[in-house]
Amino acid sequence: MIFNMLITDNFASFYDEDKEVHIFIDSFDNQKFEMRIGGLEHSKSVGSVLASSNDELNIKLLALYIKY
Repeated sequence: MIFNMLITDNFASFYDEDKEVHIFIDSFDNQKFEMRIGGLEHSKSVGSVLASSNDELNIKLLALYIKY
């Protein structure tokens, strides 16, 4: 899975074809990013990450997704 989100993005969605799940990321302050995983109609929060750069954000998102 590759995440390519920018810290200036308030929302992004990704699709993991291998696991057939949608991954939704949202942020209200561009510092704390919440990850939800599931389908288009139902998803559950799996955690959040704090990041101050694009690289840090994408590395932390991948680590959180791997934990799931």
